[in-house]
Amino acid sequence: MDFWFTRGLSFLPIFVIVWTYLTFTISYIISVSRGDVDPGFPYISDTGARRPESSIFGQMLNITAAFALACLYVRYKQVESFLIKLSDHDVRKVYRVNKISWYFGIAISLGMSLVANFQETSVLGVHLFGALLTFGGGTVYEFMQTYITYKMHPEVNGLVVAHVRLGISILSVVFITTTFIASSIAQVPVKFHWAPEDHGYAAHLASTIAEWLLAATFLSYFYTFIRDFQVITMDVEPNNRCDNLHHSINGAIPVQSHQEERTPLIA
Repeated sequence: MDFWFTRGLSFLPIFVIVWTYLTFTISYIISVSRGDVDPGFPYISDTGARRPESSIFGQMLNITAAFALACLYVRYKQVESFLIKLSDHDVRKVYRVNKISWYFGIAISLGMSLVANFQETSVLGVHLFGALLTFGGGTVYEFMQTYITYKMHPEVNGLVVAHVRLGISILSVVFITTTFIASSIAQVPVKFHWAPEDHGYAAHLASTIAEWLLAATFLSYFYTFIRDFQVITMDVEPNNRCDNLHHSINGAIPVQSHQEERTPLIA
């Protein structure tokens, strides 16, 4: 039976969304139940800063980073495959922006891995750098892909998805700006327990809420990829450079065409 979430490679963005929310939920429940953080909107990283939740948070977020990289690579190749449908003028622009957005996609995944592996309680600078790569790079990536979506109208996609992606991108700017400005006003680097009477509490609360909303908008951008990914598959073509594994590359015997194989990249 053909389900909507099994068509093409649509499972990739679906997995990223579901797995990431599951990561945040599990680390939040464990950290709150242990009293490591307050239940009222801690920073996402605070919920994964102490053991044992830090180990769970780190492992699950590393998996998210790997699947996010795969998802962004598929998007990069999908846009590349549609370039032939665009005018010569648009092809050059879309090609450049798509290539740059792929580099940002790598930075996003690297940032998530840094956030996962370097807790704020151990190496704060690296952790913050990873968060900047993830959310800052992610916001730039959203605008670049939104630009591509508009440029690919009407040959490839409609305007509705372009407008939706633009709206998500604008919200990301609002939330990331609020997060950083409010955290600067709070002027407390790492603090797990807050009371309403504490200095900077209001700014801290605004910063944490904005961070959760920023993560939600970032994941909602992946949601817009689901329909696009339902119509794409990717194949890998192994091509041995010699007829057995006893030869070096320099002394390779050319492979006959019947020894080549075409296999789905993801079966």
